[in-house]
Amino acid sequence: MDKKEYELQYFHDEGFERRICTSCGRPFWTLGESRLCGEPPCVEYTFLGRSPMRKRLGLSEMREEFLSFMESQGHTRIKRYPIVARWRTDVFFVQASIYNFQPWVLNRTVEPPANPLTMSQPCARFVDIDNVGRTGRHFTLFEMMTHTCFNTPERFIYFKDRTAQLCQEFLTKDLGIGSELITYKEDDWAGGGNSGPCFEVLVEGSEVATLVFMMYSERDGKSVPMDMTVVDTGYGLERLAWVSQGSPSAYEAVFGKVLDELKEDLGIESDDRIMSEYSRIAGLMDAKTPGAIRQTRETV
Repeated sequence: MDKKEYELQYFHDEGFERRICTSCGRPFWTLGESRLCGEPPCVEYTFLGRSPMRKRLGLSEMREEFLSFMESQGHTRIKRYPIVARWRTDVFFVQASIYNFQPWVLNRTVEPPANPLTMSQPCARFVDIDNVGRTGRHFTLFEMMTHTCFNTPERFIYFKDRTAQLCQEFLTKDLGIGSELITYKEDDWAGGGNSGPCFEVLVEGSEVATLVFMMYSERDGKSVPMDMTVVDTGYGLERLAWVSQGSPSAYEAVFGKVLDELKEDLGIESDDRIMSEYSRIAGLMDAKTPGAIRQTRETV
């Protein structure tokens, strides 16, 4: 992807610097001093036991925090779609919130239910199965919170700059995260026949959001500019709740009460200090790289 796709005026106005990660070699934008991109395995989790957010939030509280914030910024809240993608013939399950609008809204067959909109969409992602339980952050079923807008030649709403601004303001002004702790890592995204540049948004080792700018349709191996450009964001509900709680893993943040009852019934006691130290390193594991898993397991 062309470097110019990531040159946001908002970043320049706010004083962000573009750097190259000294570990993975990937470019990222930051207001902080770090030379690392902020994503495992380049860094460990650093929020465990000391959340960078101003308050501890459960799932329902974090969901409402996000949706209310986006409503205050001019987005219409809509209800979630079914997790079974019965309006599509190419997939069985919704794997991301944008699946709700592919292909019929993006090809302009139908109008979106609102524009711009915000929602929290349950998603199933089976490609992550091998990572569940290893990294402390992966689930097969999760909620993707989103603010989405559809730009047409007749009506432009907002695109890259406003998207980054909304993300930064939600994380800093609403959740209280220090601006220097947030990094925007350059990447690209493709799925459901569409593609475009994106930013992975990272906070102390956790990817809390992805900001995708859909600009192309994928046809016969070629990227063709779309008539409609789409802001497709995905904020991880479970991960944001986890960061707010600083618990040893995302599973404690999501299933805390259930885990407590299981431990009590089984007579098991756990040391959060030890679990946090384990999780700090376990977060470096990724089933896509078996060699790295073995090396990380030896470290643990």
